[in-house]
Amino acid sequence: MFANKIHEKAHETLKSGEIEKAIALYSKALELSQGHPDIISDRAVAYLHSNNKELCYTDFELALELEPNRAYRYSSFAFAMNHFGDIEGAIVKYQRAVELDPDDAVAHNNLGLLLEQKGYKDEAQAKFERADSLSKLEDGLLDMVDEMNGKSEEPTTESADNKETSIEPEREEQATVSSEIKKVLTQKETFKEFLQFVKNGFKLKK
Repeated sequence: MFANKIHEKAHETLKSGEIEKAIALYSKALELSQGHPDIISDRAVAYLHSNNKELCYTDFELALELEPNRAYRYSSFAFAMNHFGDIEGAIVKYQRAVELDPDDAVAHNNLGLLLEQKGYKDEAQAKFERADSLSKLEDGLLDMVDEMNGKSEEPTTESADNKETSIEPEREEQATVSSEIKKVLTQKETFKEFLQFVKNGFKLKK
């Protein structure tokens, strides 16, 4: 989700490789949505692409101040620290990320890679194993979605004159709820969003 239209435009501009223009757009987006952590964090990423360590760190620090209990903020900052060669700092940030979100396979894996670089082989192996088990769990759930999609749909009930029968309001509401649940469980992208929703403590991303 984007905070506003300019935020979205900045994101697309950064993807196209126009880094300085994207930074300017992120700054403009912040004027409309002051103190929005997602815009600040995204601008930090843009500063990373421009190799501006000081401003990159400043924005990531601010995003952390605004959302100190969100694991993703620490993982993002850790990635930037590693990019700029601060492995020790990145390890600390990744450690905090997995404390806040023990089910983040990517953070566990990245932490393992950095621990391995520093010679902490046992600790690194433990992180790799944790990342592998979490990845297998998500893959298993996604395989379950594929299996559910492979099942044939139940035939629709029609009246004798081949016209659709009406549904009572209560049953219509139940049918709507059931269809939404089925949508979550049978569409991979929606299901991934649901998994992230659960990992976020059943909180929607701002």
